[in-house]
Amino acid sequence: MRATVPVCQIEKFPTQEAQRARSCNNLLSTHLLVEMWQAPFSLLADAKEVERLLTYAGNGHSEQGDVISYQFSPYGVSAKATFGDVHIFIHTWPENGYAAIDIFANDHQGAYSVFERLKEAFCPQYVHVLEMKRGQLIEMEET
Repeated sequence: MRATVPVCQIEKFPTQEAQRARSCNNLLSTHLLVEMWQAPFSLLADAKEVERLLTYAGNGHSEQGDVISYQFSPYGVSAKATFGDVHIFIHTWPENGYAAIDIFANDHQGAYSVFERLKEAFCPQYVHVLEMKRGQLIEMEET
């Protein structure tokens, strides 16, 4: 049996060229807005399973993490995981095979490392990502 590779589309939110020129190294974090479709019901429906998968995704930093979740009835989960400078928020709709995930990380590589482990953990068939740079610090000119 062949493993299927999820279809993955990544978009980068455009920033104004003038801001980019003045602040290219003054970013506070990378924010990935992730949507996953056609993930297995069993991985999205139970809070303990979602906590386990978030721990796997976040522990690439080899740090102890803090994961909390809320179990909806009859199924579905909202959860938050914090691992040092990485924060993950997830909301699941298992009946639709869908999860909405936010990943905040201090650096680009850290955000994408967590993203790759989340794809591996949740096994979606389709993924859409929007990348945003958060906290662009721009130099203010005197007026």
